Amino acid sequence: MEEKELIKSCIEGNKQSFEKLINAIQPLIFNLSLRFLWNRMDAEDATQEILIKVITNLSKFNGQSKFNTYVYRVATNYLINLKQTNLEKTLTSFEVFADDLKAIKEPTSYDLADKNLLEKEMKTGCTMAMLQCLDRDLRIAFILGSIFKIKSNVASNITNTTPENFRKRLELSRKRIGEFLNSNCGVYNPYNNCRCNKRVNSAISCGRIVKNKLNFADKIESYNEEMEELNSLSGIYQNHGTFKNDIDFMKQLNEIIETKSIINDNRITKKSGT
Repeated sequence: MEEKELIKSCIEGNKQSFEKLINAIQPLIFNLSLRFLWNRMDAEDATQEILIKVITNLSKFNGQSKFNTYVYRVATNYLINLKQTNLEKTLTSFEVFADDLKAIKEPTSYDLADKNLLEKEMKTGCTMAMLQCLDRDLRIAFILGSIFKIKSNVASNITNTTPENFRKRLELSRKRIGEFLNSNCGVYNPYNNCRCNKRVNSAISCGRIVKNKLNFADKIESYNEEMEELNSLSGIYQNHGTFKNDIDFMKQLNEIIETKSIINDNRITKKSGT
């Protein structure tokens, strides 16, 4: 079924089309939300809210862009306007993050059986946290342009700006992330002392890594070790892969629709008697 036909079928109330649409777009929304927010629970909550916004406003999609572009636009607008997160309140600048990295004077290696998994958790969590040091406009530009590789003419449509302005934001975000990595990260620049494995113990002790409840490393759907060189800016972020989630968003949305509302003329309206 083509995109326009699928959307039309959803608006008409076809449940199978509705499920097909949700299953197609929720990974896009979740991966954007997780990279933007860092915290998995926050990303799952945001994904559900964004999905509801998308499905209750399908009639506003005019077909002038690809539907995925429209979905990213809805998601980006939602994320940009969220209240400040706890991590954003903590990582207020790259200088603050650098001081945190230098706080451990004598880091020790982690050598238990799960060391590779936890080292990957450390690396992914750390490089994702760096994005929180960017303001939200620069952060979304970096995610769309450097990680998702969306071209500036499409990304500018998503972020409601001009292609030229988006490219400026992307260039500045890359510059700031690159400078920080070059000055602090041992993966990016081998001359730096910071090593992911030597930070695992401290991350466990302060609760940043919870061994039976990882945020990233054990929830990667697709991963390519050879995707790009790890000492390249985009390579570090491309090697994160695609994150999966443990939430059945389709089940949650069905419960919302069945218990509180129905799709009627593409609007959420309460059932009579509720």
